[in-house]
Amino acid sequence: MFGKKISLRLHIFAAFCLVFLLAFSTVFIAFRLVIQNYVDSDSKEKLELTSDHTLELAGKLGFQSLFRPPSEKTAIIKTLIQTVSGSSDVKIAFLNKSLYIEYPMTSDSYQERIRAASIKASLIAEDSNWNDREVRKVTYESASYYTLVVPYNRVFFSEDLRTPDSYLLFYIDSSPYVRFAQSLDRTLYFILISALLMAMLASLLVSNSIIRSLHKLTAFASRIGAGDFRSLKRNFLDKELDSLAADMNLMAFRLSKADTEQKTFFQNASHELRTPLMSIQGYAEGIKYKVFDDPGEATDIIISESKRLSDMVENLLTISRLDLSISGSSSSVKAPFDLRELIESVIENTRGSVMLSKKSLVHTFPDEPVTVYGNEKDLFRAFENLLSNALRYAENHISLTLEASEKTANIRIIDDGEGIPEDLLPDIFNRFVRGEKGKHGIGLALVKAITEDHGGSVSAHNRSDGTVGAVFEITLPIPESN
Repeated sequence: MFGKKISLRLHIFAAFCLVFLLAFSTVFIAFRLVIQNYVDSDSKEKLELTSDHTLELAGKLGFQSLFRPPSEKTAIIKTLIQTVSGSSDVKIAFLNKSLYIEYPMTSDSYQERIRAASIKASLIAEDSNWNDREVRKVTYESASYYTLVVPYNRVFFSEDLRTPDSYLLFYIDSSPYVRFAQSLDRTLYFILISALLMAMLASLLVSNSIIRSLHKLTAFASRIGAGDFRSLKRNFLDKELDSLAADMNLMAFRLSKADTEQKTFFQNASHELRTPLMSIQGYAEGIKYKVFDDPGEATDIIISESKRLSDMVENLLTISRLDLSISGSSSSVKAPFDLRELIESVIENTRGSVMLSKKSLVHTFPDEPVTVYGNEKDLFRAFENLLSNALRYAENHISLTLEASEKTANIRIIDDGEGIPEDLLPDIFNRFVRGEKGKHGIGLALVKAITEDHGGSVSAHNRSDGTVGAVFEITLPIPESN
């Protein structure tokens, strides 16, 4: 679906290369622009300075004199051009009105005359304006030349651009600039190749370190999958990998704890279920083989143990469902309701047991509704377990108080029994932890699971008002809309 997988090492190397290539391309383009701008401006400056110097020198040599004969003017032209071009990179050609090159002649420099003629031909081919004194760039034999044409009148004393009878063609060869740029290009290419080699070496060093760490984490994950939850030694240099290793160690610890709890749960559940089952089986066999003179007593015990077994199975199924809800695998149906009405129902359901035990139960509720969001059936079971637990341990009196604030509802159940042993307090809500008068050790664990499924909390402690007894307190969140 995602195509062929490639190595992380190749990913890192490609990233290094991409960064270097982008950086090199940016530097190369910027360098080219700077060089080109320098060549353009320097060539233009040289051409303009040379043209100004030539015109100034022409005036001093009397080039514009009306009374000089043509042969003398030709000699002056040759002297002028040789004087100026001899001390400059700029070459000069002299053209008459018909664009015939009067200088340089073949006898002066055949190569230079051919070059001037070719530049002139390029300017004519481009249909250039010979009177605008603009710097232009032309190409001849793969070489570029910057040119400047200055119209001139050698008849009158001053320049007359309207009727020029000659032209001075100034040109400069950009080949030295090109060779310099090519030399720098070769240097940049060498730097690029060296950078790519260093990138390869750096990517190997970086990727090897990361890959070795990933191999350790992969092996650790495989070990966890096989049921080996021993922690991994954290010696990673990379902060992110070290954080991942820490999270995986925490995951392994939690999985180990969950695995231990699950095994303990199954062992305890099997033991708790086996006791009533053996009792039921024993009394049933006694009735079958007529061991009892009065089978009614054995039948009552069978019914009692069956009810106890049914309650235990129901509690185990509820805890299992809540575990799935907490892990996100499922969710219980919740809706808003008045918590006062729910607790009233719990009290009514246990009133018979309270009266039969000859104990008193006093409750205090607010006048206004206390609306919470939850599953009524689960919360009913939680409060019923707490009240049954208080009724079992209380001597004479039980009090239930419901208080509400803007964000939470607090339910406090207090009895006047012997209290909770100090060594039992830390584990009282763990599964299959029972007190002296406990049944099967699931009730309080179920209360905790239900409370946490509703985003609340439950706690237990002994009374601190100078009297003995236990205090159980549940806190549930109140929706903001209420």
